[in-house]
Amino acid sequence: MKLWALSIFVAVLTIATLPLYVGAQQKPLAKDQVLNLVRNQLGDEAGAKAIEQRGIDFEPAEDFLRALKDAGANDAFLQAVRTAKRLAGEGAKKPLNQVQVLALLAGDVSSRRVAMLVEERGIDFEPTDDYLKTLQAVGAEDVLLQALRKARVVKPQTVDPAAQARQAEVQQRLARGLELARQRQFAPAEQEYRAALGLDPENSDLHSGLALALARQGKPDDALLHGREAVRLNPASDNAHKSLGDALEAKGDLDGAIAEYREALRLNPNNDRAHNNLGSALLARGDLDGAIAEYQAAIRLKPDLAEAHNNLGSVLARKGDLDGAIAEHWAAIRLKPDLAEAHYNLGNALWAKDDLNGAIAEYREVVRLNPENDAAHFSLGRALGATFDFDGAIAEYRKALRLNPNNDRAHFSLGSALGAKGNLDEAMAEFRKALRLNPNNDSAHYSLGIKLEQKGERQAALEEYRAAYTLKPDSPDYKKAYERLSQKAKK
Repeated sequence: MKLWALSIFVAVLTIATLPLYVGAQQKPLAKDQVLNLVRNQLGDEAGAKAIEQRGIDFEPAEDFLRALKDAGANDAFLQAVRTAKRLAGEGAKKPLNQVQVLALLAGDVSSRRVAMLVEERGIDFEPTDDYLKTLQAVGAEDVLLQALRKARVVKPQTVDPAAQARQAEVQQRLARGLELARQRQFAPAEQEYRAALGLDPENSDLHSGLALALARQGKPDDALLHGREAVRLNPASDNAHKSLGDALEAKGDLDGAIAEYREALRLNPNNDRAHNNLGSALLARGDLDGAIAEYQAAIRLKPDLAEAHNNLGSVLARKGDLDGAIAEHWAAIRLKPDLAEAHYNLGNALWAKDDLNGAIAEYREVVRLNPENDAAHFSLGRALGATFDFDGAIAEYRKALRLNPNNDRAHFSLGSALGAKGNLDEAMAEFRKALRLNPNNDSAHYSLGIKLEQKGERQAALEEYRAAYTLKPDSPDYKKAYERLSQKAKK
């Protein structure tokens, strides 16, 4: 039998025998089982019949229904899911409590996604004004606040006063940690998350939030530990896999990170953060087209995700599409005006388009938002130097070097600006500092050679020209300077 004929036969046999299997197995279908029906080419009337007979053990949120449609489910199948009996099964999920809502936000789950979970699962508490104000203070968006106000409330039948008091303290610690993290004070946020975990050590979402705070502090080993623990505690959580992916990426394990992001997306194809972070991992591996596809997927799911617009702009710039890059960076800034990375990348793209004034304005905004950003001070110095504002350039290079004294490029650029102002000795001192940090800086060798020759130190200048020419033999300027001074030395 030919392969194609055999495939049709197997598919028909599967559909024909499905009702018998359904009759023998009365457990309601879990979310992943419903999705697998569609993936196995049963997202049609046959699959719809199975759903009608068995029911489901979850509330189908709109993002899940969209995922089914994208995977190939027809209208009959989608309607069956919408109207299916909700039966308690092994996969049934309890309503969210106050701590879980905060913990999801701490783990970088978007307000939109948390709102969908609230709609799908309900909540076990009355959302008081004080609680909603707490969420608002830690960055929760209106979509989540509205979802909580309208949520189905299913209160627990019994209340343990000790457990309730413990949950209240966990909630307080989490809220404080979230507020600190929002202010980019990750070290004190870490301490609050650890205190919360001490009270609730089996909370996967808390481990995810702590992993994120640790990764943002440059503690990849600790982040990895808590990312793995989040997955161990809840292997079906897309957010846990995303947090493990973040930790692996911080550790430099790109393949591991990509695998975890893909697993997160298998569990939840509509996890916009996982798409965005997968794009960044693919970009780091050099897959520009793959990165673009993931950033665009993130934006389709969450058009107001500023970071995805900024990241997409950066890749478009690397592909040579400067107009597209500028449009994406502007989109990011409109959505999040204090996103320093977007201003910096926009400055770079504007400079590449020869808009120096525009670039300078963006770099100034970056250093206003983050005065400790040495790269922004350095880039602002270069842009000012390109407009012949050497005093301004010198000031910015000095700021960059105060923050990062080991930047050989900043020492070289400071030397160039000092030289343009006629300060030969100071210029040469900076070129020598650049060469101590990076002996292979051909530009520093060449520029030092020029200043030495201006001071009449021909032999020393010749040595610097020789070093520059050796490092970059295809440079006509280096070749010309070396050969000219060599001829003079022979006379």
